Amino acid sequence: MSSKEGEQLLSLLRENPEGVTDNLLKQKMKTTKDKLVALINKLLTAGKIDLKTQGSILIYQLKAGGPTTSAATKGMGQEEKIVYKIIEEAGNKGIWVKDIRFKSNLQLTQLNKVLKVLESKKTIKSVRPVNDSKKKVYMLFDTKPDSSLTGGAWYSESDFETEFVDILGRQTLTYLQRQRSHAEVTHSDPMAAQRNMMVDIKQVKNFISQLGISKVELEEEEVKQILESLVFDGFVCRTYTLGEGGKRMTFYRAIKHQPLTSGVSRVPCGVCPLTTQCTPGGLVSPSSCKYMKEWLEF
Repeated sequence: MSSKEGEQLLSLLRENPEGVTDNLLKQKMKTTKDKLVALINKLLTAGKIDLKTQGSILIYQLKAGGPTTSAATKGMGQEEKIVYKIIEEAGNKGIWVKDIRFKSNLQLTQLNKVLKVLESKKTIKSVRPVNDSKKKVYMLFDTKPDSSLTGGAWYSESDFETEFVDILGRQTLTYLQRQRSHAEVTHSDPMAAQRNMMVDIKQVKNFISQLGISKVELEEEEVKQILESLVFDGFVCRTYTLGEGGKRMTFYRAIKHQPLTSGVSRVPCGVCPLTTQCTPGGLVSPSSCKYMKEWLEF
């Protein structure tokens, strides 16, 4: 291929900063399909152009900042770069093979070969969602999967960790009870004692982290789920105060007189930290909950 053809393509891209499609390239570039593919591959490898997708349409765009090649895509062929870009855009929720195929316009056998190569290079990985372990989604190798795929800290290999959740709940309650006892002993003023027995989510998160009973670092939302389950069960009280700039802050404290176990709290839902996420047909669903099924059969 001539340098003239390369300059012609770069000129076309400069005239169209939003990018050009395959069809437009074929119309404007007076060359064969094979030569055009080879030219595009050469410019991609040189880092002079970039790829993006709009649905199933490929867009070629002049790369901002000049001919610098991303370390992640250096040495990749055109098909590998296309698939890599599609997976990168999917983020931490990943993307199904069917959607990659639709966006890349690659044949399934061709796509599977590319995916296998990218996985062997450890540039991408496959993740099986807890709600459908028969399927898998792809994401970049160093990307942490969204909790909607893994189930978060409460799941291990698609199984809900009931014992782990129960231990965390009991340890958290013990921590709050100790905070209450310490505040009552050190403060004679009831109002001062109440203020000092309250803890926020970050404090509880740090406490759980120091216990070392969790193999993964819990997110604040997961700690909140534990606390809310204790509130729902009547062991803990939730309190709101105003912080700087009028921002509402949430605190939790143990209730002095523990309630008798109610009928509701004996239902699996009564101690489940995922009740707020439980919806028919969702990742967490009453119809697919094995603990509810076991409870009803009992």
